Amino acid sequence: MSLSGCVLVVDDEENIRTIVAAALASVSGKIFTAGSAEQAMEILHEENVDVVISDIRMPGMDGLEFLQHVKREQPGIRFLMITAHGSLDTAVKSLRFGASDFLTKPFENSELRQITSRLLAMAPANEAVHEEVSRSGGILSGVIGQSPPFRAALDKIRKAAQSDSTVLLLGESGTGKEVMARVLHDLSARKDKPFIPVNCGAIPENLIESELFGHEKGAFTGAISNKPGKFVLAEGGTVLLDEMGELPLAVQVKLLRVLQERKVDPVGSRTSLGVDFRLVAATNRNLREEVRLGRFREDLYFRLNVIPVELPPLRERGADILLLARHYLGHFNKRYGGNFRLNPAHEKMLLAHLWPGNVRELANVVERAVVLASGPELMLELEGSGDKAASTSIRERKQNVEREEILKALELCRWNKTQAAQHLGVSRRGLLYKIKEYGIR
Repeated sequence: MSLSGCVLVVDDEENIRTIVAAALASVSGKIFTAGSAEQAMEILHEENVDVVISDIRMPGMDGLEFLQHVKREQPGIRFLMITAHGSLDTAVKSLRFGASDFLTKPFENSELRQITSRLLAMAPANEAVHEEVSRSGGILSGVIGQSPPFRAALDKIRKAAQSDSTVLLLGESGTGKEVMARVLHDLSARKDKPFIPVNCGAIPENLIESELFGHEKGAFTGAISNKPGKFVLAEGGTVLLDEMGELPLAVQVKLLRVLQERKVDPVGSRTSLGVDFRLVAATNRNLREEVRLGRFREDLYFRLNVIPVELPPLRERGADILLLARHYLGHFNKRYGGNFRLNPAHEKMLLAHLWPGNVRELANVVERAVVLASGPELMLELEGSGDKAASTSIRERKQNVEREEILKALELCRWNKTQAAQHLGVSRRGLLYKIKEYGIR
């Protein structure tokens, strides 16, 4: 098995550090340990860490203070916090400060490995980078993008933030759906409460129910203590269900009840718990098509599709590509001590590329160029790119296919643009933009 990702274990007890590091040897390619938050900060300044596993109670800087400090400097790092038994309030506070998950002592090594593997899969190298949004007191201070389709999506997010309505974020993988969900949360009245992201596609099917709804002690093998689900932990805040189309049908039924009644039934419990949260769902799938194929419940789809927001792919954002590239170049120059700039040849290459991986791919390209640069020149390597003529030919073929799909949908819906947009799984505004772009009449 190929191991990847870097983990930092922080605990003032040496035996705990040793046990955790040994347990994670099968899931992480590189593991560092630190006996204090101060020592951990030194490692973070020298190494590219993806996931931090930190105890909360430590002498000197405690785990919560350490978490906040790192999140200000490197917001893309994922945190798994280890709490004492029964410290639910502390666990919730850590989630509010930006932790991705928590474990309560004592815990099973299998559960530790499972959560860590999931967080490694969500690490910055595999996730749309989070520096697009700077959060201070819940105020949106900077989102990168000036193109019309991107600004249209952002305007819709701003309006949606003034309500508690469910928002459905649609778009290709890597377009920044989690970033937009955080913007929505930070602009809402719930900004001082937890923001809980859940990647439905990264959690094994047999555990997704426990993750979302929680479980009682003894509910299944390995359930050695009560564990609240994400909806309970998000009390008063926002839950992002990313990769929503991956949810099994059985879990979709239970989720529908939660949305209708605002109550959750933990696995193994006979008691329902009231919950208060705002739901944001995100997917790169066409849920209408998933409904037609019987893989997604139609009633749940209508519950989710209250305010759909289509996030444009990077190839349709024009000059935003250069704005983002300069942003990431500045970020990685600072991280790796570089002083590189984009020249006209770089800009031409970036604008000609199709960016199938969207913002995530762009961030990876820039980081790779800075890390592998030999000498004063920055060398960009774009996968699958030949000359500009070849790229243009690929782009034209893709546009022709897209234009045909739009025409078929319009004809099927007798040119009712609202119905056609729903059939295609895009927003009406997005469809009108495409109709104008392709000159469809």
